[in-house]
Formats: sequence, C-alpha cells, structure tokens
Amino acid sequence: MNTKKEMDQVIEDLEKKGINQISHIANYKQIGLGDVVESTLKKFGVTEDKFKSWFNLKECDCKKRKKWLNKIFTWHYKNYKG
Repeated sequence: MNTKKEMDQVIEDLEKKGINQISHIANYKQIGLGDVVESTLKKFGVTEDKFKSWFNLKECDCKKRKKWLNKIFTWHYKNYKG
C-alpha cells in the first residue's frame, strides 16, 4: 500500500468520527476586524451618532464598513472581551 492511500484512509476514518479541518474551532466564536474597531471606538465614546455629527453626515455607512472589514479579516477566539 502506498503512503497516499494510507493517509487517505486515516483522513476518512477521522472524518467518520467527526474530526475535520475545522472541528478544532467548532466551539470558538468568530470575530472580524470591523467588530474590533467598533468595540474599541465605543470604549472611547465614539458612536455612530457622534461620528455623523462630527462630519455633518446624514449617514456614515458604519454598518457597511464594519461588514466589509469583517470579510477582509476574521479569526476565531474562545474568550474575547470586546
């Protein structure tokens, strides 16, 4: 038997047991850069309303920007306290 076939059998057996490439993060939560930026700004009192008033904006697109940043950079964590 060749090494590739042996490894394929090992991987197949692990998958049958519920172990795969992401099983190690199954109990973790996901956070993105947009979430971190938002929570950091809030800690310093920078809210969406303040941002809009500072720059005389009707809409700041903060939610859209947050979503975009989250798609760019996301990671998994166990005990994040934003």
